[in-house]
Amino acid sequence: MRGRTAREEVSFSMSDVIWVLSCLVSLVLAIAIGRLWSGGGEESEDATPAPTPKARSLRPSSEADRSERITVPVPQANTDSHEADTPQAPVAEALPRIDFEDDEEVEPTLVGKKPEQRLVIQPPAFKILYDVDAADDEPTQAKALIFVSARAQTDRGLKRKRNEDSLLVRDDEGLYVVADGMGGYNGGEIASGLAVKTIDDAFTESRFEGVPHATIPPRASELARAIQMANVAIQSRAESERELTGMGTTICAARFLARKQRLYVGHVGDSRLYRLRNNELSQMTSDHTMRDYGVTGADAAHLSRAVGVWPTVPIDVIVGKPEPGDLYLVCSDGLTKMLDDDRIRETLLGSTDPKRMVDALIKAANDSGGKDNVTVIVVRVDPPAEAPERAA
Repeated sequence: MRGRTAREEVSFSMSDVIWVLSCLVSLVLAIAIGRLWSGGGEESEDATPAPTPKARSLRPSSEADRSERITVPVPQANTDSHEADTPQAPVAEALPRIDFEDDEEVEPTLVGKKPEQRLVIQPPAFKILYDVDAADDEPTQAKALIFVSARAQTDRGLKRKRNEDSLLVRDDEGLYVVADGMGGYNGGEIASGLAVKTIDDAFTESRFEGVPHATIPPRASELARAIQMANVAIQSRAESERELTGMGTTICAARFLARKQRLYVGHVGDSRLYRLRNNELSQMTSDHTMRDYGVTGADAAHLSRAVGVWPTVPIDVIVGKPEPGDLYLVCSDGLTKMLDDDRIRETLLGSTDPKRMVDALIKAANDSGGKDNVTVIVVRVDPPAEAPERAA
């Protein structure tokens, strides 16, 4: 009897042990799962939400790199103006040197690096109203209100081994363009030539890519979009030929509309447009240099804008009202570096023949040193009834 009781007690103890062990294992697992769940919940409940990640730069950034950057505000025009399609402020970084391998004695043109973001669609345009009476867009008349004629010439100068300026004269369109190229390995010559060809083709085919600007006259928007087409053409060529990387050009393009008596100017860089009216010379364009953004010292003269360097380029669009008797001068900086405004005015007043004016300006620039290519277009505005006969 005692033996049987003993066997029953032993059997009970073994079952109890197994049951206890099972409970312990279950408890341990429950605690572990509970801690994991509790820990994850506390972390998500107490943690600060992660900030939205910023877009990655196209190149690595470092403290040294950031210290070299200058954030550049959009410049304000000196005349009454308002912005159309205001672009983001450009960023100027350590200014690269675009050398001319065969022109060591000549200071090369410098321009800022490409911004990190590609901008597309239409070119940003700044409308600058130069003449108050040109504020309202003149309806197109049945007959011409003015007659426009021009003479032009480009010269290599005395120091350069090649001419990197290009020009376009389209009397049928009242269109006159000067482009001053920059970049080694013939890049400047290619850039300026490609710019004027692209603009010429756009007007020949009446094909202007991009979205028309809503706040500038349609004919002015065509000019701005033609310049942007040149910008794309130059950059595409540079991307396909590595040795041309960084090439670009200035552009100063004047478009006269005889039946509207309007002048539209598209301007990028430091080529200039002057007007001589009542014997007074005025510079209608403003040079796009780093000086405009408060940069001083040697970097102040570097270009802040150039066609072909970035995916899109801000364009100054100037609106004026040409009058009979006006003279307009479109020129590269090869002229204005050699001659000051007083000397330019005296030379223009020295003749009544635009061809002689052109010859005299180029000769004066070369006589003063001829350090750069020089390109000059002189445009004369006459009453339509007094239009001179065109030279054969």
